[in-house]
Amino acid sequence: MRRESSTAQQSLSSMKVTEADSTEKLPAMEKLVDMADLKRKSVRGGMVTMVSQAITIGIQLTSTVILARLLSPEDYGVLAMVMAVTAFAGIFREMGLSSAAIQKKGLTREQQSNLFWLNLAMGIILTVIVAGASPLVAWFYGKPELVAVTLALSLNFIISSLSTQHGAMLIRNMQFGRKAVATIAGSLVTLAVAIILALQGYSYWALVWGMLAGALVTSLLTLYLSPFRLGLPSKGSGIRDMLGFGANVTGFDFVNYFARNLDNILIGRVWGTIELGYYTKAYQLLLFPINAIRGPINQVAFPALSRLKDNETEFRNYFLSIISIIAYLTMPICAFLWCGSTILIDLILGPQWSEVGTLISWLAIAAFIQPVAGMSGSLLLSLGLSRRYLLCGLCNAIIFSVCFMIGVNWGAKGVAISYVITNYVILFPWLTWAFKGTPVNFKSFSIACMYPAVVSIFAFVVTEITFNHYLIESSIMGLIFMGLVFYSIVGLGYLVNKDVRRTFGRLLKKLRRLVHRL
Repeated sequence: MRRESSTAQQSLSSMKVTEADSTEKLPAMEKLVDMADLKRKSVRGGMVTMVSQAITIGIQLTSTVILARLLSPEDYGVLAMVMAVTAFAGIFREMGLSSAAIQKKGLTREQQSNLFWLNLAMGIILTVIVAGASPLVAWFYGKPELVAVTLALSLNFIISSLSTQHGAMLIRNMQFGRKAVATIAGSLVTLAVAIILALQGYSYWALVWGMLAGALVTSLLTLYLSPFRLGLPSKGSGIRDMLGFGANVTGFDFVNYFARNLDNILIGRVWGTIELGYYTKAYQLLLFPINAIRGPINQVAFPALSRLKDNETEFRNYFLSIISIIAYLTMPICAFLWCGSTILIDLILGPQWSEVGTLISWLAIAAFIQPVAGMSGSLLLSLGLSRRYLLCGLCNAIIFSVCFMIGVNWGAKGVAISYVITNYVILFPWLTWAFKGTPVNFKSFSIACMYPAVVSIFAFVVTEITFNHYLIESSIMGLIFMGLVFYSIVGLGYLVNKDVRRTFGRLLKKLRRLVHRL
């Protein structure tokens, strides 16, 4: 999906190597040693990140199940209205300086201290601007209660800015375990505060104060766990090149914002909080499993791709193997949600959220191809084609903005359907342009994800036919039955393919080694 894609591409840009790194002449043996060390750290970091994301998603799912029964769709709609505005302001919070600090060769304490003070200054400025704009937000949506909510959420900019550079240092040093501790603790606090306040009848304020409490805990723990020790601002530290790098990252985020949030703004403006609450909840649930899989794989893949760019054959083989792994893991999930989301939502959220199941069914069609198609961003950045990366983001933002403006006439469902259609219409020209002049082309990309796509679609068709033939009144039994049929077909399809068995065998071996070391 585009949100997940944007989030992953931003993290990729934060790990981009400098031009000096890519052109530095090193002896062949030193390159091999560096690659071996990088691979070991990346795999370990990727596994740790995957485990931490699984825990975080488990916490979020728990929160979703509990809060969906304590709060109304309108409560979620109120929060989504303000979040659409704060997300836009959030584009400028980091100014790309976190990314700049991670990729900078020979980063000094003075340089990072200056970046910290710049981040904090921007956080204060954004808090003042968003707080001052709160009456305008309330007027735009026609909801007076949004003034207080916007004022409260504006504090998040200062809270998050305090730990931006400390978090960047954790990533730079590949200390993903420490970062995971801060993230998980923040999620637990968010869950606890939101549930307690919801039980007390605070409605949407339970979500607001839960978010602020979680952000504060995450920020404080990041400050404590990071090896970065802050210094006073200083002149002549040499951060001009990092400011330029950050400007490029911010430029992409700016144009990409509209593709990520215009649908929420339009639905909230035209159809109100209830329809928006359904839509945002559908997106949230669909992105849980996709983010858990693709994020850690990206963290492993991007540094390796950056160092393989001078060897076309190895670069192509590595990229296509990553595409295959993502496809094998995400396509069955999306295909299953395509047919089983209505029953799943009725079971875990209740009948009042039935519209969410319908929306997930449509959005899952787009999500079927998005995780692999979105990897074009990592390919472009690893090859240094940042201008094409920016232009792709700009073109996609314009096209999707038009499709949302058309689809909103038919409500949230119309937006979802228009998004699905547009994704597949632009897929070929988009990837053909992105892959032009690179070691990868659209044909090799299609072949890499063809087998999991065919298996997933076949499992979907058989499950749909079987489930419609044998009517099961119990939602629980129906979901279990669908899952057994669907994943039995997927599992059998994977087992009969020796390449798939070999790929997953290597992944399981690495996972066992990691667990043994822990």
